[in-house]
Amino acid sequence: MAQPVSVLRAPDGRQIDLKVHGCVWSGEFPENSLAAIRECLTVPVARAEIDFNVLRDRDFLVTHDTQLDSGTTGSGPVRLATRQDAAQLHCRWRGQVWDHRPPLLSEVVDLLREQASPTVLELDAKDVEPWPYSRVEELARLVEPVRDQVIFGGCADWNLRRLAQVDSRIRVGFTPTFYLDWVPPNVVPDELPGEVGAYGYRDRHPLARSRNQPPSDYLWERLNALIRLVPGACEMHIRLSLFEHMQSDGLGDTAHRLHRAGLRVDLWTLDAGTADWRARLTNAVWAGVDVVTTNTAQQLAGVSIR
Repeated sequence: MAQPVSVLRAPDGRQIDLKVHGCVWSGEFPENSLAAIRECLTVPVARAEIDFNVLRDRDFLVTHDTQLDSGTTGSGPVRLATRQDAAQLHCRWRGQVWDHRPPLLSEVVDLLREQASPTVLELDAKDVEPWPYSRVEELARLVEPVRDQVIFGGCADWNLRRLAQVDSRIRVGFTPTFYLDWVPPNVVPDELPGEVGAYGYRDRHPLARSRNQPPSDYLWERLNALIRLVPGACEMHIRLSLFEHMQSDGLGDTAHRLHRAGLRVDLWTLDAGTADWRARLTNAVWAGVDVVTTNTAQQLAGVSIR
């Protein structure tokens, strides 16, 4: 089997996976489309990511948003669409309608079974509404044949907990932005929390109400608590700007602390062409991260880390 590409080598020999966001590798196919997924498996990339939402009756739709309007030719919440409705959709991407339709998660599983590949595929759960346990059990049964090749991600810890409770063998990564985040002052993130605390982070926890300890102690206390929201998680997915701001506030060993807690670290999202992207990539590697999510994996893979 071919060795995966889209990786970096750290000076100490570690492999850092460059996760292909939306499975967009060459840019010839719409994100999250079956053709884009097939391309990533064929290349093969080390790691790729797709998004999915629950459908009303059965199965799950691979699309980035919880609303059909922006990424497909449909409208309204994905969770209100049926499997039959999904079959009539086409992908919207880069301002145009494509012949490709958003695939069902069952079709992605079939593709993984048919096409042998070392690619690890992340399934990013976009639903915020709690999944009924019957649908969680359906999801666990669906991915069971490819369980070792996938890892789940998402912000809704309640759904990830339910999935881990139904099948503890499923790998899960957790994104903590509903609880702790940092973005530049001129950026308003879509995710919660909507309040900036005393330390300058988006955080509604009581510890964020006043500055009564060093920022690094506050940050680690918050991360240490968030680790426990999804028991058995093997990764934490951290926004790049949050990670960098924690470094500036004295928590320069975030990745190493999370490693000691049994978690790999995935930073999102760093693209070639953004300000200081080479320096930021080098900093992330030296800081000990394991995965970098990107829309420009080929360009990042060409960087020599010194």
